[in-house]
Amino acid sequence: MSIATPAKTLIPTTTPRSGKSAGVLGTFRLLALCAQESRYAVQVIFLLRFLVAGTAGTASYVSHLTIRPSLVLGAAVWFCSVAFTYLYNGVTDIHEDRANGSVRPIARGALPVRFARTTARVLAALALTGGAVLGPLMFLVTAGMLLLGYAYSAPGLALKSRTPGTIAVVVASGALAYTAGALSGAAPLSPALLAFSAAMCLWMGMVGAVAKDFSDAEGDAKHGRRNWTVVWGSAVTALIVSLSAVGIGAALLVCAVATAAYGLLAPAGVVLCGALALSAAALTTRRDDSRARRRLPYRIFMVTQYAAHLVTFAQPIA
Repeated sequence: MSIATPAKTLIPTTTPRSGKSAGVLGTFRLLALCAQESRYAVQVIFLLRFLVAGTAGTASYVSHLTIRPSLVLGAAVWFCSVAFTYLYNGVTDIHEDRANGSVRPIARGALPVRFARTTARVLAALALTGGAVLGPLMFLVTAGMLLLGYAYSAPGLALKSRTPGTIAVVVASGALAYTAGALSGAAPLSPALLAFSAAMCLWMGMVGAVAKDFSDAEGDAKHGRRNWTVVWGSAVTALIVSLSAVGIGAALLVCAVATAAYGLLAPAGVVLCGALALSAAALTTRRDDSRARRRLPYRIFMVTQYAAHLVTFAQPIA
């Protein structure tokens, strides 16, 4: 009896603590999965778009972050807006993602749909609150981004189902990201910055929004998607993407030379080189290639836009 008594006194004191700790850790784990579902690479590129517009790609952007807290708050607002968009997309894309072999948390069953949906709503509320603090224009831009994210994925609207709808949403979301950065930052809007932003929006819409479907055509067709890869086939779509990519890169380079906007030369060169590499990958991809191989053009698209934005901090646009 004397041996059993200490054991009984230990149970009430240790079990609640371990249960509470497990609950907190479980919540943090689910939030980390939400961050993964909202796609780290996408979050970072949206942040780069925001910062380039907020600082005009100046090398002293760190000082801008220090001097203008609005840029920091604006970046947080934009993170919440983009995270909402992609988290909600994961919730609505669960069947297509599973059919296409996606390993994202919702598709593989690691992140409960209900938790993801609730988190997306909280992110939207935080974004709107922060946007309101930054002023009416920023509030409207933030609300516009959230509406685009909803319209892209929501059942009954689902602009993601057809390529023209996807292109429209992607181009508009890019334009709003640059606008939000400009509203939150201190940098003036120069013609060179506007040209760079326009080129990158077209790069997103005519290249990335189309190339992303190369690896998922089978699952998309099964669930009623009518994107160009499903309707016209991968070969025709690859040709469209390749011509678009090279055209955008060449146009930006011509713009830089014709207007003597020498700050555009480096990003224009990056985009054109990336376009040529993407074209080579897209035009040599076959339907029976592995999913990773069919995904290669989209990965080149992502690397190219990362590099194009990053070089603007080493050599300012304006």
